[in-house]
Amino acid sequence: MKRDELARDSTPESLAEHVDRNAPAVRQEQHEHGVMESVREATYRGHHIVIRTSYRIEVDGVPVEGHLGVTNDGKVHYHAVPNLSFASAVDLVKQLIDTFPEDFETQHGGHGEEH
Repeated sequence: MKRDELARDSTPESLAEHVDRNAPAVRQEQHEHGVMESVREATYRGHHIVIRTSYRIEVDGVPVEGHLGVTNDGKVHYHAVPNLSFASAVDLVKQLIDTFPEDFETQHGGHGEEH
């Protein structure tokens, strides 16, 4: 992209127009409430491999939302704690509870409406 094109396309107005124009497509691509999907791809001996792993995580019956991913070696990571990876999704959720305890508590010792 040339400098003048970059200047034209990076004004607040042009960025707002881009967001407005693409918002319906983004909303359509969003996952069902509470479902997180990780996609891994590899090529092996000329074959294209796609692995889609879906997670529906709940704590005390309340969905945990966010962006969870799985690496090719099976480690699980979560957007809110990007520098950590875990051997299992259970270990990840335990860490979320330890790291963000206020997100899992209410006045009555239970959990809030959404995690």
